[in-house]
Amino acid sequence: MSVLPPDLSRLQILVTYLRGELSRTEQALAAAEKRETTTARQRPAPEPPAWLVERGIGVGRLPVRVHAGD
Repeated sequence: MSVLPPDLSRLQILVTYLRGELSRTEQALAAAEKRETTTARQRPAPEPPAWLVERGIGVGRLPVRVHAGD
């Protein structure tokens, strides 16, 4: 648990400081999101799997079919 100062002036200073930190953090977050979006657009789509195994509905979920990737 944090201990806050009891007087008005120090609380106002603390609020001002925290607002500045929040603003800087939000700017850093926006920049990181922009970088992530740009990077995600530049990445090629993943290759489809060569094959997939279709499993049954039952408890054991045994393999039922094998599908080719195309």
